[in-house]
Amino acid sequence: MRAEPPSVFIVVLVYNSREATRQCLLSLRALSYPNYRLVVVDNASSDGSEEMVRSEFPDLAVIQTGANRGYTGGNNRGIEYSLDHGADYVMILNPDTVLANPGFLTDMVAYLEAHPEVGIAGPRVFAGKPGVVQNTVLFAPGLWRSLKHWVLYRLKPDFAQRSGDQSIDAEVLNGVCLLIRAECLRRIGPFDENIFMYIEDAEMDYRAHSHGWSVRYLPVDSIIHLRDSDECHPTGRVNFLLKRNSVYYLCRIGKRVDALGYAVLSLALLLIHAASPFKKESAGDYLQFCRRLAASYFAIFSGRKLGKSFGPPY
Repeated sequence: MRAEPPSVFIVVLVYNSREATRQCLLSLRALSYPNYRLVVVDNASSDGSEEMVRSEFPDLAVIQTGANRGYTGGNNRGIEYSLDHGADYVMILNPDTVLANPGFLTDMVAYLEAHPEVGIAGPRVFAGKPGVVQNTVLFAPGLWRSLKHWVLYRLKPDFAQRSGDQSIDAEVLNGVCLLIRAECLRRIGPFDENIFMYIEDAEMDYRAHSHGWSVRYLPVDSIIHLRDSDECHPTGRVNFLLKRNSVYYLCRIGKRVDALGYAVLSLALLLIHAASPFKKESAGDYLQFCRRLAASYFAIFSGRKLGKSFGPPY
């Protein structure tokens, strides 16, 4: 028997999100779990986020990375701190979230304590307001899977919604809120910092599966994700990172043929969009985006990890 409940270190990564971070940290004060610590990692914010945390939440651990190291690099600093300070579990939590259920961490820890085969768990997350479920259970990137999902999504937009009322083993869990066993992290390592952000959850979950751990969705109401409602623009940063990192992920797991097909198809579709009279952005924007994306694909296939191909694209 443990003398006290397992220690949970909650890592909140901040980058120019002062007000959202304040609301997140204030809401977490209502957590009922008795043995947790908050670790705030600041990715060199310029909006006073770090200063706000140090001033208004002086008891929290604050780590300054000194540069924008992305979702992966920033969270890795928090993971390292947590493991060095004796964490039994590490929770990765987005700053643009607020608590919906004060008891969710208690429920998740109890489940993982009863199921030692589970290395990574993700709860039910709400999008914008309680009752609107954001999918926690995701699929890993893949050429044929992407084509199939593209078709199915247009026939039935909610086909991929799997965050229901039963716990299930997942291929990928959304990185907005993850509870990771410290032993699992020590065995598989932290996030792959080549990825910067997006698809990093798929890559880590793949390593967890490869080391024999279960990755599991738990039907526990947890947080509200107050994400920006702006769409993913066809030639925007998010779309660039999703496509680039999908190809990197497929190469990383040894599926280079699949990666090549994905890369060729994504570029072909972008060129088709560039010629379409119904496109949302100019043909020049599409062509510039294609050139940037093609350069990043070439860097991946040639094994180079330098410059904008593996950092912020712009």
